[in-house]
Amino acid sequence: MKRILQILLVSLIVLIIILFFNTLQLKPIQEGSSVAVEIPRDDTAALHLSEAIQIKTISFGDTLPIDTAEFLKFRAFMEKTYPLMHSKLEKQSFNQFSYVFKWKGKDTSKAPFVLMAHLDVVPVEAIAESKWTYPSFSGMVKEDTIWGRGAVDDKSSAIAIMEATEQLLRNNFTPERTFYICFGHDEEIAGKRGANIVSQWFKENNIRPAFVLDEGGMIDTEKFKDVKKPVAVIATGEKGFVNVDISVTIPGGHSSQPEKETAIDVLNKAITKVRATQMPPIITPPLQSLLERTAAEQSFLKRMVVSNMWLFENVVIKNLEENKQTNAMVHTTLVPTIVKAGIKDNVIPSIANATFNSRILPGQTSDDVVNFVRNTINDDRVTVKKQTISLMEASSSTPSDHPTFKMLESITKKIVPNVLVSPYLMIGATDSRYYRPFSEAVLNFTPMQNAKGFHGIDERIGIADLSRMISFYKLVLAEK
Repeated sequence: MKRILQILLVSLIVLIIILFFNTLQLKPIQEGSSVAVEIPRDDTAALHLSEAIQIKTISFGDTLPIDTAEFLKFRAFMEKTYPLMHSKLEKQSFNQFSYVFKWKGKDTSKAPFVLMAHLDVVPVEAIAESKWTYPSFSGMVKEDTIWGRGAVDDKSSAIAIMEATEQLLRNNFTPERTFYICFGHDEEIAGKRGANIVSQWFKENNIRPAFVLDEGGMIDTEKFKDVKKPVAVIATGEKGFVNVDISVTIPGGHSSQPEKETAIDVLNKAITKVRATQMPPIITPPLQSLLERTAAEQSFLKRMVVSNMWLFENVVIKNLEENKQTNAMVHTTLVPTIVKAGIKDNVIPSIANATFNSRILPGQTSDDVVNFVRNTINDDRVTVKKQTISLMEASSSTPSDHPTFKMLESITKKIVPNVLVSPYLMIGATDSRYYRPFSEAVLNFTPMQNAKGFHGIDERIGIADLSRMISFYKLVLAEK
């Protein structure tokens, strides 16, 4: 017994030493800096964004037509508002409404950089319109804020890029290397007719960008309160995307004589089963980096937990699962977004359908998602089928030690005081995924702070945010 106690004591001491050693190794990777560049308030750009929001460039669905008149109106708006960009840069159109501008640099031997944004927006539910503070496509400028669909996602990025470009052209600036500025028109419906076609043109012409920058990570001061400083998250990779359809067929009939189970009953049970559980969690490398960089700024206990994931991983995952954003960082998500059944109030439908939208973690696949849904439901009456129209597996990741990540880190520290910059995993999907197979580095970041309302009610952005974004893109365009 004494021998056993001695072994246990020695083991405990060794464990404590390991825990403390690993904890002490976790130190802040970078120090924040004070603002090094002046960020002038740009009220003219705010008015331009307001005008852009008022043009309803809506993507309604994968198979639904767009209002071409609105997209033509947006083209005219761009030509009128940014004349130097249209007269001095080479311009090409793809499928009418996606555009590529080539800004030839001084040194054409260097691989080009690509700046991206998309011009389309998601629709606003008619039933939700009355809940908006200002009409959803009004572009209202009120109390230093621009309101409306697209203010965040993603017309602000497009306007900021064009404002930065136009202002630099006005000063006869020429970048050191060539830049391609790419605007897609159908990102909200997977970019098949926009960015996908543009990326094929890049490949066909053997243009291999050294760096692609698209929308994505932002600056946060709310979710990392214990860090006590702004946290700018730059996405180094993206989750995948797949829709899974489930269908139940059971003969219906008159509503006065229902069977014990109808197609709707079986469908509801299937949906409930899937929503009651989750696919296995994964701590991806970008998430691990985010945990380490933020923990290094916090208490000794939090540093101990994160620096010893071999022991505390389950604790960390459980904590992340408590919040919808962080839960999406550790799980492939599944949520029903479309449910269809019935044509009349006194007729029991024979067919009931639902569609699950899934965002796939690296390390898991769309087939894994389908198998999970089928096995979880475990009911032969429910047909499970994977959609292939908008299918996209999880992307590869750009290493956080890549020079372009360091470049964005440096630029961000110039425009945001006392900021902590970290990699993270993009939980949505963007047009930039089409460039990952042939570009050395693809990163997703937009320097707006605590963005509100994207894809929801009261989407809006501050004029200060828009002004910061313009300064940010100017600094990117000035990079060598």
